[in-house]
Amino acid sequence: MTTQAEAADQPRIELRTFNWRRAVVWFMVTMLAIVFFAVAFAAGYGRFHEGRVLPGVDVAGIDVAGLDRAAAEAKLRRALPDLGAGALRVSVGGEESEIAYADVGRDYDMQLMLDEAFAVGRSGVTSEQLQEQMRTLLNGQSVPSLVVWDAEELAARVAALAAAAESDPVDATILRVGSEYVVTPAVEGGAVDEHAAVSTAMTALHNLSASDTEIEIETSPIAPAISTETAQAAAEQANLIMAEPLTVSALGGRAVVDAETIAGWVHLDETAHGEWQVTIEEAPIEQLVDTFKRAVDVPATNASYTFEAAEPVVIPDAGGQEIDRSAAISAIVGALDARSGGESGTTLSLAVTPLAPEFTAPEAQALVSRIERLSSWTTRYDSSARNGFGQNIRRPTNLIDGYVVGPGEVFDFVEVAGPITAANGYTTGAAIIHGNTQLDGVLGGGLCSCSTTLFNAALRAGFEMGARRNHAYYIDRYPVGLDATIWINGRYVQTMSFTNDTDYPILIRGINRTGSVTFRIFGVPDGRQVELSRPRVSQEKESWTRTEYTNSLPPGQSERIEYAFDGFQSSVTRTVRSATGAILHEDVYQSSYRRVVGHILVGWQPGDPPPGTVVENPPPGQN
Repeated sequence: MTTQAEAADQPRIELRTFNWRRAVVWFMVTMLAIVFFAVAFAAGYGRFHEGRVLPGVDVAGIDVAGLDRAAAEAKLRRALPDLGAGALRVSVGGEESEIAYADVGRDYDMQLMLDEAFAVGRSGVTSEQLQEQMRTLLNGQSVPSLVVWDAEELAARVAALAAAAESDPVDATILRVGSEYVVTPAVEGGAVDEHAAVSTAMTALHNLSASDTEIEIETSPIAPAISTETAQAAAEQANLIMAEPLTVSALGGRAVVDAETIAGWVHLDETAHGEWQVTIEEAPIEQLVDTFKRAVDVPATNASYTFEAAEPVVIPDAGGQEIDRSAAISAIVGALDARSGGESGTTLSLAVTPLAPEFTAPEAQALVSRIERLSSWTTRYDSSARNGFGQNIRRPTNLIDGYVVGPGEVFDFVEVAGPITAANGYTTGAAIIHGNTQLDGVLGGGLCSCSTTLFNAALRAGFEMGARRNHAYYIDRYPVGLDATIWINGRYVQTMSFTNDTDYPILIRGINRTGSVTFRIFGVPDGRQVELSRPRVSQEKESWTRTEYTNSLPPGQSERIEYAFDGFQSSVTRTVRSATGAILHEDVYQSSYRRVVGHILVGWQPGDPPPGTVVENPPPGQN
């Protein structure tokens, strides 16, 4: 059986619920309406103010609302101060310069300012524009003023001022003015940091003031390479040396060298850039010292020998004195040089050194009993015009007579018998010139008889022989191959010399007799022995005499202008042995004598060959 129960009827309650969907729809519709209104408002607001600045906008506090671009610019130009009216005053290196604002185009950046004024309320999406328009309308909005200039032009002008302010340093220099060195002072240079100068100028113009602006650009000093102090110190050294005279004395003699003369000895030389050296010339000081030496120096005299009644006797020695030339020069230079260091020196006494003889009278006396004649040689001659009638032989013999040559000393014929001058007793004679005889007019002609004679005496004494030269042709009064010519021609001097290589002094005696000259050498014998070989003669060339007829002589008169001399080569060997037989010297004397053809002039007369004819008379076997 089915049972069905039914519920009792309940009263019905009706609940009202909020319709969110409908609310959202209405909100959206409202918002769309607002947006639509805003867009429409913004569009209408924008169209209403199109081409003009929106209300509430000012530029630098100047209201430009509602003005178009041209009107706004015109209003700003009237209201704002003129930024191009002033100038930039630049101080650099002590010099003042001015750059006008107008020259660098200083002005307001009017285009950018107006662009920003017109952009107010017109940028972004519509809502953003509306918000900005409302804020501007209610609160206003200000656009700042902006300054602008031609940066390149300003940089160029400032750089030019900086470059003009720069300067190179000038070194100090030293000039000689009369007897004083004068310094031209150094000048400091200056450098400008161009980049920093331009940056400073740019900063100074970056403001809205129309007034002048001042800037100062620093200059960095550049020191010169040579300072005034350095040059002055060098000049002062030289000037101190030349400031005072110098009195030089020696053994009572004195000479005052004035400051002007000293100035001529001194000069300042630049050895490197900025470095100087004082130079004191020694040549004039050497001349000064030599003057003193001529007045003061007395050579020591060695003991010597002479003969009295054919017996050797001692000539006493004598002490001497001298100024040491090198030390005296150094002393004067040192005294002057010390002035450059501030020392004051006006007087200087030169030291005089005593000189002792090398061979004293006691030493000579101890040897006098042992003196013997070591050698002798005689040459005979004809007294004629060719030898100044014997004067040119006698004079050198007299000058040499009594001359003492100490151990190790050199005898030089020209030094002892010279100078070969008329003032020294010589006259004219003959000589061999370029291989031919010049019969007269040669000063000292014929003295070779003297030099050859002494050469042979020294040769036979066994001394060490030095300079020697044979004549151009052989003269038969001399030993073959052992003649010694003397010749002086300008700077060329042909002398005869030998060295006393014994342990004792030697005495040379010169003896003049009619038609002969003799030299004897005395000394202490050391046992040496001399051997001379016989001359070896070769390449003989016999001579002859030619005759020439001339109108320059009276008819039949003859005149010899050249003698005939045979030519040949010769060789002589000298051997000198010591007392023990050891060879001390072994010399070979080679002589080359040329052949000279004799020449006789004959005055032409009728029957003779024509004038100018030369007749050769060669010896047998020659053409």
